[in-house]
Amino acid sequence: MSNGLTLLGAVTAPGSRTNEDACATWSGLNAQAAWVLDGVTGINEQALLPGPTDAAWFVTQAQEILPRLLASGAEQPIHSLLSKLVADLAAVQSRSWLDGMSEQHGETPAASFALVRRMDADIEIARLGDCPVLLEMQDGRVLLLDDPVLTDIELNLKRQILALRARGVHDASSIFQEMLPSLRATRRRRNQPDGYGVLCADDACLNLLQLDRLPAKDIRHLLLLSDGYYRLVDVYDRYDDSGLLHATIRRGPPEMLAELRAIEADDPMGDRHPRLKMADDATALLLAVD
Repeated sequence: MSNGLTLLGAVTAPGSRTNEDACATWSGLNAQAAWVLDGVTGINEQALLPGPTDAAWFVTQAQEILPRLLASGAEQPIHSLLSKLVADLAAVQSRSWLDGMSEQHGETPAASFALVRRMDADIEIARLGDCPVLLEMQDGRVLLLDDPVLTDIELNLKRQILALRARGVHDASSIFQEMLPSLRATRRRRNQPDGYGVLCADDACLNLLQLDRLPAKDIRHLLLLSDGYYRLVDVYDRYDDSGLLHATIRRGPPEMLAELRAIEADDPMGDRHPRLKMADDATALLLAVD
């Protein structure tokens, strides 16, 4: 990408067998875009859709649909663009259920999503879910865009994990089973007025879209993340927001990912850093604003 947004580096890698994250860039004549997707790991007992997981299937569909929609109208209003994305996701989902499956058989797939567009003299940032965006401003400030509702939910989950470990429950699968009722209750808040937004095949998600638009001249760098990469800040306490952004600029996303995996490998049971997943999918996409 050039003439407004320059891709400086990117990385995406699975935490275990299947990567449910993705990222991409797109460039047209009068607009540019970049995005990160973080599929919501399913908690159904059986798959509803083809693919390695329902979340991976969903992210793959979004990765295929979004470039096509941008090519047909990259400068259209964000709600129009995302309404078409949701409609296309709903159409492909409705014809892809596995035999005997439907939305009545469990939680349908979803993804956290952060999309940046260069629109003339502005940078537009649209977000659903817990894909944070870090901005380095021209005056040196580093700003974090995140979802405070999901931040509170994550803090509550961490407290529950600590309480279970205090009771002597240390095995990751046992912790997951103990927390499953709480996880299901949290998932029921998705795309609800008192809950949080995630991209899914239902336009109710657009009611919780978080949108920011800033002058491009005020921004130096943008870092789009999945929460797995942001663990370097909020789980492993290796960096603060400014430190993470500047280290990523200096060292590049792949080297930062290697550091993240080394921390996880050194704490395989979550004794030092309590967490639900011992390793999560991690994605980062670093952009310079020209």
